[in-house]
Amino acid sequence: MMQKTCVKNAEQQIAWRNPLDIQATLDMKHENAEIPVTRDTLEAWQLARLQQVCTYAQKNSIFYAEKLRELSDVSFASGEAFSHLPRTTADDIREAPLNFLCTSQDDIARVVTLTTSGSTGKPKRLFFTQDELDETKAFYDHGMRCLAHSGDTVLALLPAPKPDSVGALLVDGLTALGASPVLHQNPDDVATSLALFKQHAPDCVVGTAAHVLALTKLWQKNSNRVSPVKSVLLCWDASSPAVRKYIESTWNCRVYTHWGMTETSLGGAVSCPFGRGMHLRETNIYVEITDPDTGLLVPDGERGEIVVTTLTRTGMPLIRYRTGDESHIITEQCPCGSPLRRLSPEIHRISLPINAPDWFKQITPNAIDELLLSVPSFLAQQAQLRVAPNILEVTVDMSTNSPQQLSSINELLCDLVSPLQTAPDILCLPGKNNGNISIGFAKRKISVK
Repeated sequence: MMQKTCVKNAEQQIAWRNPLDIQATLDMKHENAEIPVTRDTLEAWQLARLQQVCTYAQKNSIFYAEKLRELSDVSFASGEAFSHLPRTTADDIREAPLNFLCTSQDDIARVVTLTTSGSTGKPKRLFFTQDELDETKAFYDHGMRCLAHSGDTVLALLPAPKPDSVGALLVDGLTALGASPVLHQNPDDVATSLALFKQHAPDCVVGTAAHVLALTKLWQKNSNRVSPVKSVLLCWDASSPAVRKYIESTWNCRVYTHWGMTETSLGGAVSCPFGRGMHLRETNIYVEITDPDTGLLVPDGERGEIVVTTLTRTGMPLIRYRTGDESHIITEQCPCGSPLRRLSPEIHRISLPINAPDWFKQITPNAIDELLLSVPSFLAQQAQLRVAPNILEVTVDMSTNSPQQLSSINELLCDLVSPLQTAPDILCLPGKNNGNISIGFAKRKISVK
């Protein structure tokens, strides 16, 4: 049964079903903190916020003044009515990011520049005020209460090159929670991850699925002790059910999932202890699941493109922003009782490289990881498809240099692709084989060359 959580002041008297409900109540400034937020009150609040966001953006943003010029009556009777507004794309941001600004540049505390791998086009530039960064810290504080408690040690495998980057914001949120964060900013160095793991015996581990899997595999090979880990949060990139189950069984822990992106101020949705989907950060972002072609809503339970509207950002609000991610809303009530909707953790990219073959969507980094879980020395892999002469090239990082196991991996991959039409040849290459991997902190994909 979920542990009861309390907050300061008036909210301390309530036993909350889900810690994220606390943040929702605080964000909505609910007049009676002892009455939990309901689905009806939340949806009414969201519609009012959507009207405010559109009015604010029309008035203060050059881009939205033009984009929403035909929207004279900013009033939405329903989410379906809102879904008829035009969508915003990543290319819109790349083309003229300053046109999205609604405040002076003096009010901007952080600028994030995102480049697309293999692209020679313009990067995306995203702007955040200090208040927006503080909201992300609050989300990490409340969201991590599902996994960790005051006094727990949390090993975070996340970069923190600046005070307001993802690792640093998580550390701030964990500190507010009363936990003790241990930050490892170079998670590709799995040997150091393992050394920190042994030194600090963490109650919780946070990182991408690939980095946590590599640490789990290396720990399994080098330790005969019982794992201290009670919970794991897989964030930033997609994860597969098989990888999540492997980590759970190896460490005898509970695995949680998180979805978010820079455009959502890094936080987006996180699972509760029941693990049946990820509860959305619904008082900060409004999420629609839409038909990628029309932009209109699809029924809950059906897969479609995730489209996001920011509800509290003042520096650079985004209205109906196309994420390029595909998922669905889970329709069954969560046992935790939270009114916050849940996003399925089975998230995939919609678009494929222009020259990718039809089968390309079936062979993903997660699919290859699942295939190689049983290989003892396997830590991580990176793949790329060479269209001419149709070769899937997979670089495999292993804990020991084993030509025999590399040959076995090659055979497994051949079996994986053999049923495919126009199946590629397989070329397995040895990685670093020294306790380091070459994944990097990015959302993994199979590149096409």
